[in-house]
Amino acid sequence: MKIFLSSGTICALNLFFSQACAWTKESVAGAPGISNVKVVPGRYILELSSTGNSARQLGSDPPASAVVAQIQDLGYTVEIKEDFSGTSSHFQGVSIRIGNDNSSTLSDIQAIPEVSNAWPVEPIVLDVEFDTSNPSRKWNPHISTRVDELHQKGFYGAGQRVCVVDTGVDLEYPALKGQIVGGKSMVTDDENLEDCVGHGTFVSSIIVGQNKDFVGVAPEAEIFMYKVFECSGSTTNDLVMKGMLTADADDCDIISVSIGSDTGYRNSLMSMVADRIGKDRTIVIAAGNAGETGVYFASSPASGLHAIAVGSTNSKQVMGWPAILQSSGGDNLDMIYVTVDGYKLNETVNAQVTVGTSDSCNYGASGTNDEALLLPRGICFGQGYNTLSRSGFGYVVMWDTYDQGFYYPTQDFLLSEAIHLWAVTNSSVGSWATEQISKGYTLNLTISEDADTAAFPSDRPNSGEMSFFSSWGPTFENDFSPSISAPGGAVYGCFPGNQFAVASGTSFSTPYIAGVAALFYAHAKKDHVEFAQKLLTTATSLSTSPNGKTVVGIASLAQQGAGMVDAVKLLGYSTTITSNNKISLNDTDNRISTHRITLLNNGTSEATYNISHESAVTIESRDQEWYPNSYYPPVIAGASGSIQAPDSITIGPGATADVDVTFIPPPSVANSTLAPLWSGKVLFGGDNGELVSVPYMGVEVSTYNWTPLEDAPLAFRYDDSDGILYPVDWQSRPYFPAQLDSPEIYYAIRYGSYEFSFDLVSEDWTVDQFSYPLQFGSGSKTWSGSLRTQPNVFGGYSDFPLQFIGRFNAVGFTRFQSFANGTDIPSGKYKLLSRVLRMFGDANNPDDWQLFLSDMFRIQLGDDPIPGETSSSAPISTPTSTQSSTFPARVSSACSCLAAKGTSTVRSSSTATSTSTSSSIIKTTTLKSGPAPTGYVPVFQDISIVSLDGYTDSFEDANEWLAIAIQINIPTRLYEGTKSTFILPPEFVSVASGASLSSSGTRIGTTAFDQSTGIFTITWGEWPSWHSNTVGELHISARLNATYQQSMTEVAKYVFEIKTSNSTFLPALAYGPINRTEIYSRAYPDSRVGDYLFDIEVPGSLGPWTSVSVSTTSLDDNGIGCARTQLQLGTALNSFGGISQLSNVSSSDYTMECSLRSVRMVYSQPVATADVLRFHVGAVQATLSNALLAIGFYVEIAYPNGTEKYQNLRMSYDKQARSDGSEFFSGNVDRDGPIFGGA
Repeated sequence: MKIFLSSGTICALNLFFSQACAWTKESVAGAPGISNVKVVPGRYILELSSTGNSARQLGSDPPASAVVAQIQDLGYTVEIKEDFSGTSSHFQGVSIRIGNDNSSTLSDIQAIPEVSNAWPVEPIVLDVEFDTSNPSRKWNPHISTRVDELHQKGFYGAGQRVCVVDTGVDLEYPALKGQIVGGKSMVTDDENLEDCVGHGTFVSSIIVGQNKDFVGVAPEAEIFMYKVFECSGSTTNDLVMKGMLTADADDCDIISVSIGSDTGYRNSLMSMVADRIGKDRTIVIAAGNAGETGVYFASSPASGLHAIAVGSTNSKQVMGWPAILQSSGGDNLDMIYVTVDGYKLNETVNAQVTVGTSDSCNYGASGTNDEALLLPRGICFGQGYNTLSRSGFGYVVMWDTYDQGFYYPTQDFLLSEAIHLWAVTNSSVGSWATEQISKGYTLNLTISEDADTAAFPSDRPNSGEMSFFSSWGPTFENDFSPSISAPGGAVYGCFPGNQFAVASGTSFSTPYIAGVAALFYAHAKKDHVEFAQKLLTTATSLSTSPNGKTVVGIASLAQQGAGMVDAVKLLGYSTTITSNNKISLNDTDNRISTHRITLLNNGTSEATYNISHESAVTIESRDQEWYPNSYYPPVIAGASGSIQAPDSITIGPGATADVDVTFIPPPSVANSTLAPLWSGKVLFGGDNGELVSVPYMGVEVSTYNWTPLEDAPLAFRYDDSDGILYPVDWQSRPYFPAQLDSPEIYYAIRYGSYEFSFDLVSEDWTVDQFSYPLQFGSGSKTWSGSLRTQPNVFGGYSDFPLQFIGRFNAVGFTRFQSFANGTDIPSGKYKLLSRVLRMFGDANNPDDWQLFLSDMFRIQLGDDPIPGETSSSAPISTPTSTQSSTFPARVSSACSCLAAKGTSTVRSSSTATSTSTSSSIIKTTTLKSGPAPTGYVPVFQDISIVSLDGYTDSFEDANEWLAIAIQINIPTRLYEGTKSTFILPPEFVSVASGASLSSSGTRIGTTAFDQSTGIFTITWGEWPSWHSNTVGELHISARLNATYQQSMTEVAKYVFEIKTSNSTFLPALAYGPINRTEIYSRAYPDSRVGDYLFDIEVPGSLGPWTSVSVSTTSLDDNGIGCARTQLQLGTALNSFGGISQLSNVSSSDYTMECSLRSVRMVYSQPVATADVLRFHVGAVQATLSNALLAIGFYVEIAYPNGTEKYQNLRMSYDKQARSDGSEFFSGNVDRDGPIFGGA
């Protein structure tokens, strides 16, 4: 829902609506219909209490049947799905299905005394895919965690049981045989553990898998499987909860759960259950795979306070394989290749090599299936493979370019069996091969089928760092999350059917920690509290390189938790932190700055510990509109927290000691509005050689004031007949929700809330009447009820209010069909009440709610009249086109900018003057054309020249494309083959030609341009022969020739003489100075083929500022040339406002994060008013045949008073001329009227 407005833009909706305006109509164009919380209709989970009549009569916790009977007494049909009452002491409850839930609501159920709480059942779907193509079985992720060192000591976890809640397991898998000792199916209530999804088998193998090439974390431990998934790969939270509770009741010491949903609240149902279980035993849960969504996206049940939430790290090793390049000149080169997922080519190869000069995105030659192709690696995602899979070559090896990294090319999609090998090698191989070819030698590629692995350290700085997909914390209550991290990226494991697979996700880092727990229990101490304490306090901090290239510091603990597990320290250290193993400093409203940390020295001698501090990077957790930043959140340079604590402490053997530590936030972020999230560790370095630490996390913001809604949700009428959004009570037309006709409600949730709802209130209700809980009433000042959304394509819907809602940053919309209790909405006049509870708010305090009211609108049920109106308001005619032009279309079209031309008025020759530069014009120059051409005359109504970018009558770059706008008006029919012509001045070159004009898919005509004569010709087709009053518009692009461009040395008005056979058009363009009161941008080709330059110039007149930043928002399939990207300062301007004196800004004076796929530059120094700051960005086009290179940029200027100016730029460079003439013509069918012209 981010809305970016250029300078001068206002919220146009204020002209038409009395309700508050959060964004413009344009900003909701194309918004998807969404549902915040997915629920299973009619399904509920109830927690039972020990109070109420039934419970007192029974003298114990009430059985599910007693509660069901009370629900049935209310008139509902009830079916018990799962009964948890006797499963575990941590949750007494039941899962039910209500068959006639059209009249049921959560409040009805919660009103029963024996029900302490109730929640809707939520579906859960696995979010991981497996690649079983041919993965290498030689996988050892244990080096980075030091588990390999424990294996060398004979520590394999013998005698320990790990209970896995998952999809089942392949009991016959050879690498697992003997280690799966039992299990239960929550789906079928028996011992059928068949794994038809593969997830549970893979998870189990990470813990106990073992053969000659593959070993799990604790291969001598045992697995007990609790199957909670059907073969569809989906389940519900009540089954997952039943699996967790059953494992708890079975007295499992270690429970591993690689399942979750994106509801990061400590008090959500699943998190609450996990927290209760975690107080008695180790429960390890996946942190989630939504890392790209950014900060504040923790998951459930991982958000339980006593659960161990596990993030994922990247591999530090690359699994490569050896090959030999043999030159006919006698030299050989030993090389290593890497495949998409590390698989080994199981065949012997001796193939002739073709060395390509074009890269993998642009190679066009062909070969045979027994030949190999060695060529530069392109930067297109997937396209290179798709192209080369049709080239005929059987073996393709690409050498690295643009420092993409000698790493698995996982972005390529292997869809063809025609290619036996698709691999990447390092850039030096390409240099060697190119040199050999330049000497006239030929090359052969040799690969041995029985070759051993050539695993080597990754050349990527982010190897061993956090996986980009690993979900970020903290929770919405600012609890510390995730807890710990372990290998989960590109993990190898077992897959049903005696296969091996590769997959990535926190689903696989989670069983890794469960395996480590088995090692601890078996070889250190069977104590879940001490395990959790030592797991976090002995972890190793991970660095971060947000752009994948440059390490900027210790990764935020909101991403990595305490860091990477260190198994040797975990089992071997005698020093233990016995106080909290992590510290949540929360927000500024709930901050406790001083915490007591207790250390236990379990060693045999006294130890002195030096106390120090390690700061992680501080990040901006939200943007200017207070939406949490997506991956990677901006790092605040130089912002570090600090601590006040003693320098050291000495502890005797077997003794404990307390240390009071005061945490101090980074002083540089005190006034920031971007919710700086700071984190780090308190370090205790002992002279006994042990280093333990306590991780912490805090955020400099008031979470209470971080309101979930940016502003009022907006309600519109959507008209199917014209695709336009209108005011909600447009033309007083009623809605018919019972017939799925309702207002469209646009909104976005930028922060969490325990309760969010859309309700209906009567027309005179005001927000000062709000009290909680809301009560039904009658009359014109009452609350009518919460709403039920319209069903989605699968028939599902949501009932408001929603609890524990997830956030989302893009505006979406919903519609409603009835009240949440299933009853139809009576005829009447209503307003929409939008309400959301602030985090940490008191529901009973109206001030703790965000409350918004829409304008009044009418609802009609069937033929029932609307009270107070003499007659029902029948739908009336569709608004006229004049009205439509005021309200932009709801659905954006790729051609919307062109479609507007069909009804717009192009500036004619009599009015074509520049408003921006006219005051500076010093002369007028007319470009003459040749003799008038022949052709059918009464066709051209107007011909004008406008700038291609924005269709204005001025331009600032002599080399930019111009658009010749041709308005057509043909009153009569024309014979097919009739030609209409005009002549352009000879200074015009690269005129678009060969366009096909059409209407509704029917060809109207074609165009041609003769550069030697300057004549542009339209040859009319068959369609005008049976249409009269044909009108339309054609835009063709053109440039001025290079010689004339060089002569354009003065600000001037340029008049272009364009002749037809009987008239002359004199359109004019003002060529004048750049407006240095606003941001200026331009794109142009570089000297190298496929390389371009994009300049974004920010004038000093927009200052004084505290910082200016430019970052990419979209690249399509293109890249950034970091070597040519820099910041420059223009200190002198010419008469055109162009920079005449330019210097590079020292790299020490600005920050730049640049990679092939993104760039962000920040400048925090003052600039003189007359100077210009230029962000000079190099661009690389992936596919050279594409005519357009486009890149999106986001420019932000921050001012000392805390305000910001920001602008979205969609910059592009057109490599060739183009015409826009399709679908812009219309006419009247006429088969008998006068006809003219002729071939």
